[in-house]
Amino acid sequence: MQRFEFESAKFLPYLPEDCQGNPGAYGFELSVWLSQSLMRQGVPTSYPLGEDWGWFIEYIEGDAEFMIGCGSQAEEGEGYKGKAIAWHIFVKQQLSLKQRFKGAARPDIGSKLEQAILAALRSEGIEPHSEAAA
Repeated sequence: MQRFEFESAKFLPYLPEDCQGNPGAYGFELSVWLSQSLMRQGVPTSYPLGEDWGWFIEYIEGDAEFMIGCGSQAEEGEGYKGKAIAWHIFVKQQLSLKQRFKGAARPDIGSKLEQAILAALRSEGIEPHSEAAA
């Protein structure tokens, strides 16, 4: 799983804190922007779906399904001060038990998604730190 981390004020929430999945768990605006940016590159995703840690979009190609998670690393209320906060995006293939046994991982598709995400971020002048996550 690849993880991109960066700071920006571009994706701050517009709805109040009590509309977020959890206090300080922002990411809807980032996930909408990312879905639109990926679509412009010919990479169609799902609409954003919420989790208690943030938001994610899904990408499916053949039998391969990927989760692209978008979230913040912020304290409650921090997203409403108009200042940059820490964000993260991760890419993770969702494998069924059968796919795991068959060795059906598709790192080539994951790499394609990671490159598209990096291109989208850079188009906004964002240079993320990236790392392989467990």
